[in-house]
Amino acid sequence: MKKGSMFLVLAAIIVLAAGWMYKGYPGKTAKPPLKVYVIFQEDEGRMLLEKFKKETGQAYEVIRMSSGEASYHLLTMNKTGIDVVLGGPADLHEQLKSSGKLLRYAPRMSDKIPDAYKDKEGYWTGMYMGALAIGVNERVWKEDPELAPLPFPERYEDLLRPELKGKIEIPDPETSGTGYTLLASLAQQRGTDEAVALMHALKSQSSSTTFSGISSAQRLAVGDVAAGVSFLGDQLRFVSSGYAIHSAIPPQAGWEIGAVSILKSGDNKAAAKKLADFVLSKSAQTAYMNAAYSLPVIPGIKPNTLLAGVKAEELLTSYRFDVAAMARSELLARWKETGKNAR
Repeated sequence: MKKGSMFLVLAAIIVLAAGWMYKGYPGKTAKPPLKVYVIFQEDEGRMLLEKFKKETGQAYEVIRMSSGEASYHLLTMNKTGIDVVLGGPADLHEQLKSSGKLLRYAPRMSDKIPDAYKDKEGYWTGMYMGALAIGVNERVWKEDPELAPLPFPERYEDLLRPELKGKIEIPDPETSGTGYTLLASLAQQRGTDEAVALMHALKSQSSSTTFSGISSAQRLAVGDVAAGVSFLGDQLRFVSSGYAIHSAIPPQAGWEIGAVSILKSGDNKAAAKKLADFVLSKSAQTAYMNAAYSLPVIPGIKPNTLLAGVKAEELLTSYRFDVAAMARSELLARWKETGKNAR
């Protein structure tokens, strides 16, 4: 064979080998990873995404964000390349919708979800529900001579008792979806002035304000504070690990719908739609609800037994996520302004 022909044959072999290596092995094509902002706990997100990967072969990348961080990255920094926002209060997804960031998509099974738990235009869909709760570390409470004679708090005002000064904690509404749900639900229930005043009264009682709701629940569990406000599911997560936390849902408490939405700026829209379908499947819903201690939005999914006493009709049923999203800038401005004037 002539040298020129040999070089052509070798070049063809190299090209074929390179293509084979890129694909991994014959019959498979490499899939770009699905990039997901997970607003709830990272281990819960990875559990769901590993299950999704096992069923579809889809690789993924998890970026854990608080609701406030995700809002800043996607709205202020205009970050692109992220495919899906998974979890987080629906007012975050309403913000993204209003800013034109979301792709309209109605996942399979979304027709089974009550209208209150999804966007009527199909830009976001609820995947779980959670209620705000007051948590008490029973050990810390009983060992504190000032607190031991007192009943556990059941209303937000109960956290203002002088005996609790410096012994409670609330999440920061600027960075935490939990904190903002507390502020926004109080505003819708009581009006802005009373809501902001109560939030600052709670802050003045607090040893600190935490960056995220799960941080509040964690510090409560380990005994850094005697009481705090966070989502019930975050508190029950620690109860299941053996921590003695007493949880009480205040009358007309705020609540969240944790939602899933697809970003227009993502690079992997087909896989993003598959993930949105997947998280509403019966198997994913059952697995997630048992791991996260959240209430399901799909009929026929049995909630965790620790949630047996939760009654949705006792929550603030008039709470609106779109109103919370539209009021965010104004409410947080009032929160910061009142804080400055209080110094």
